[in-house]
Amino acid sequence: MSSLSRMKIPFSLCEMRRQQARWICAGTFAAATSLYAASPFVTLWSISSAIQSHDMHGLGQTLRWNSVRDSLKTQAIDELIGEKPADDDLPEFGSSFASTAVSNAIDVHVNEDNLGEIVDHLVPQGQGATTVSPIMFLQRMHARFVKPGLFETSIVMPGHENETPLRLQMRIHAFQWKIHRIDLPTARQPLMEASATQAQPPAITRH
Repeated sequence: MSSLSRMKIPFSLCEMRRQQARWICAGTFAAATSLYAASPFVTLWSISSAIQSHDMHGLGQTLRWNSVRDSLKTQAIDELIGEKPADDDLPEFGSSFASTAVSNAIDVHVNEDNLGEIVDHLVPQGQGATTVSPIMFLQRMHARFVKPGLFETSIVMPGHENETPLRLQMRIHAFQWKIHRIDLPTARQPLMEASATQAQPPAITRH
């Protein structure tokens, strides 16, 4: 075998190994990306399964309680106080007192011990949580990645079809997706629709 041939064999082996390494890296990246994209849906499935089985301890493990309470406080205070009109006579002390009362009430009542009551409130009587399957939740769900590390989903809750969807935001904490924000269903705002037809000018009658 010539010296040139002996040089080509090691070169071909090195090139083959580099090609294999590239394929392994590409495959690993594709697998990791797929697992990452599927992971929030797996968490949502576990959440819906916990609701169905009324496993409040398991459901509580998916919540970042401090962040969830803060989001509920913001929503409740906005619903209670809203935007103050220009001629509102309510002093700042009144708004502050109401905000403090709402905040304290959420701190006391929104916890793992009362989680079952909150879930029962979201699923009305006659449609108990045990009758709502995970598949039913997934069928009612709209989900998307807002950005890497932030996942958002909205769910039309049974019995609340005429209200806004339940909205959840999840973030990765300690390598696990957890709910950081909850927007509870509220009454939909009435839509102001303008008439598409314009008034016809009065007809001119000749005498």
